[in-house]
Amino acid sequence: MKKRMLTLILTVLLTASAVLIVVIFLFPIYWVVLSSIRPYGSLFTTKFELIPSEVTWEAYTWLIFESKFFLWLRNSLIVSILTVVFTLVLVIPSAYSFSRFKFFGKEKFLYGYLVFTQFAGGMGIAGLIALYAILAYLNLLNSLFVLALIYAAGNVPFNTWLLKTYFDTIPRDFDEAALVDGASYFNLIVDVLLPIAKPGIATVAIFSFMGAWGEFILAQTILSPENYTLPVGLYSFVGQFETKWNYFSAMAILFAVPVVVMYLLAQRYLQMGLAMGGVKK
Repeated sequence: MKKRMLTLILTVLLTASAVLIVVIFLFPIYWVVLSSIRPYGSLFTTKFELIPSEVTWEAYTWLIFESKFFLWLRNSLIVSILTVVFTLVLVIPSAYSFSRFKFFGKEKFLYGYLVFTQFAGGMGIAGLIALYAILAYLNLLNSLFVLALIYAAGNVPFNTWLLKTYFDTIPRDFDEAALVDGASYFNLIVDVLLPIAKPGIATVAIFSFMGAWGEFILAQTILSPENYTLPVGLYSFVGQFETKWNYFSAMAILFAVPVVVMYLLAQRYLQMGLAMGGVKK
């Protein structure tokens, strides 16, 4: 009886702790949603309301009909989709080569590449200035195409490693059977391995899309206002003396919707890709 009571108390405490943690993590999201549908002036009152006494869709109406939201959305979609395409074109053959072929320094090269990119990313402002100078010299500033290429180049090392470990789980018998039947390496990858590796490829695509969708610093540095992406457009709502927080919150909600939808649609592939990609033979 005493043991059962202790188990019950422990279960209640653990459940309450889990609920509290969930509430703590979800409350900021709820507050952003709340701020987006409350009148601007009510955000600065001392009265605390978990359920707003007055609801308005003014911020969303302004964003959809009067702001440059759809221009920023178009630019973000162009950059993100191009990034996914470029990343897959570069990563798939690279991952296959590292998985199937033996050559001198293969493992050291891949891990060295990963370390080098992390070191380059850690250079921060110095690397950003150097990149800006190169793009300015080549007259490549303010280009969504170039921005997507840079994002894709940064995606290659980690995603190559991730997809390589997924290819490692696919038996080589498929390769041998296809090659015996006269298939080229291109047909082998496209017709045989890619259908099997859908979860791994979906994982790479999602990571690439989300990275490009939410990147701010580089986009802010090299793009002009007419080519702003959503993160840079969102930052433009922050004024020197005043910020329309209801507009800012509404924009943040709309900004997050495509990522959430994409994750929900590809959740099964993402979980399978991460699980299989983390298994190394």
